[in-house]
Amino acid sequence: MSNNKDDKGSKPPPSFNASADMFSHGISLNMDDDIGEEHTRRVGFNPSFAPTNISFEPPPMAPMLSPGMGLGGPGGAFSTAQSKTAVMSTGRPAKFQWLLSDAPTLPEFHPLERTAVFVPSTDASAVSGRISDVLRDRSIEASFDDTKGRARCVSADGVDFRVRLYRGRGQYKHGIIVEVQRRFGTSINFHSDTKAILDSAEGKTPEKPPAKPATLPLGPQDDNYSPSAGSSLGMVARMLNFPGYDAQYLALQTLTSLTDPAKMGSATAKAVSAELMSNTTNDVGAKLLMLILSSPKPQDETFDQRVMAMGVLANVLQVVSGNVPDSVKMQLRDVMKQDLRKAESNPRLAAIAARCIEHLIVSDPNARDIYLDALEVAYQVGNDRHAGLMRQAERCLEKIGAR
Repeated sequence: MSNNKDDKGSKPPPSFNASADMFSHGISLNMDDDIGEEHTRRVGFNPSFAPTNISFEPPPMAPMLSPGMGLGGPGGAFSTAQSKTAVMSTGRPAKFQWLLSDAPTLPEFHPLERTAVFVPSTDASAVSGRISDVLRDRSIEASFDDTKGRARCVSADGVDFRVRLYRGRGQYKHGIIVEVQRRFGTSINFHSDTKAILDSAEGKTPEKPPAKPATLPLGPQDDNYSPSAGSSLGMVARMLNFPGYDAQYLALQTLTSLTDPAKMGSATAKAVSAELMSNTTNDVGAKLLMLILSSPKPQDETFDQRVMAMGVLANVLQVVSGNVPDSVKMQLRDVMKQDLRKAESNPRLAAIAARCIEHLIVSDPNARDIYLDALEVAYQVGNDRHAGLMRQAERCLEKIGAR
């Protein structure tokens, strides 16, 4: 920016650019707003938004914010009053539409992530509404905190992140700052989710979510390739028995990949899935069943493990076409129905439960009587706030003849 005083008032508002040196570490140090509430750590994230190539030195995303620009809000006063009973023009209930009346002031000396944009001359309610729409379209579970101008989000791949809104001060008081903060987990699709959120916040048309999740290409496999599930499950069993959350999280993440044909190939996925279903008394099968049948609260660490175990089960049921022992199927019925009925509080878990049910109902003549009511509840919640849940519940309803 020029220091010539004669230019003052003749130029448009200053641009929103960040120096690469300021963000070289990609870690924000101001965590005061989360002390005592969250136990996850904030992880810096420096994605490349190039459309086709992967670069080791990602280009800066424009527009960006420099933490040294002295942003904030006029006096720090804002209102969080917002009706939660009206129905929005989109047809979605207001409690699922984020309409923030105003954003809190950006604290001084708050270093922002590189994944931040400035939206000039726009109300906080318009920006937050755009964000909640793209979260729904991308099947990202979100809960909104108007007091802190924050959305707590979990992607379909289990990446825990935050979307923060701030208002600027001084020469930036005419706009809203939007920042995405990754907290825990990683996914090849998170880059796309982040770009869609920031594009939508700026009023751009975000890219549509991919029809299929992005995966790394499979290597060539010999026609005579015959995988052995024993060694893979033995490794997973050792990690599951190792004390500590990280080891068990990695074990379930590994098992999710082992049972996914898109990641490991159909031969490996079939071998591992068949072993799990034919011998549920082994360490891995027993641990999975215990996690799935438990009912931890969302604040518990074991809740995340249960969600991952449900994802493994959905993969397995798809690979074996729903052919599971009747004793296991009977235990799963009530659990799946309960997860569907709690879709409003945990739409991501409900979407995984619906994936499981899609394969369980194929050979169940009583499926309509058992699942219809719960699927209708899940479909409505999905229609309001989680597109993936809506589509999955609709597929199940079609298979039981309710659509």
